[in-house]
Amino acid sequence: MSNMRNIDSIPVSSFMSVNLKTEMADQNIHAACKIMNKNNIGSVIVVKEYTTEPVGIITEKDIVRIIGSSKPSLLHLPLRELMSKPLITISPNSSIKDALQTMQLNKIRRLPVVKEGSIVVGIITDKDVFRAIMENQDLLASLSNEEIFRENKPLLRKLGEGVISDIFPPR
Repeated sequence: MSNMRNIDSIPVSSFMSVNLKTEMADQNIHAACKIMNKNNIGSVIVVKEYTTEPVGIITEKDIVRIIGSSKPSLLHLPLRELMSKPLITISPNSSIKDALQTMQLNKIRRLPVVKEGSIVVGIITDKDVFRAIMENQDLLASLSNEEIFRENKPLLRKLGEGVISDIFPPR
């Protein structure tokens, strides 16, 4: 029996970011942008007013869509009207493979990590998954056997390109 770790055996909690920022659903896009800018992050979890219950997410892609819509009135709407919902989440005990499959299935790059229904404990992104794979030689070696990559070879390439474009942005 092998001790080799694979993407089924490593929990999301091992590679999630716990530096999670939230904003209340009654705030506007400017408030979310300020948080993203101040913390150099690409998303803000939207929570129900005066609680920590997650109800949606605002990402850089959402902001580009909103600003690019040429409707200035959107900038003043509450986040609950603009956020991506329903919020797709994952458990801290779920595997890296579960995270990848969920991201692929839903065509998203970020998964809030939620325990006991409504307690957000972190977020895992495609970059975190790529880092997990690159930092663990056993994982890297086991990937060729993984069905998720045999079925969709562009997935790993896309993960890699996303990380590389963040490190070396196009000029």
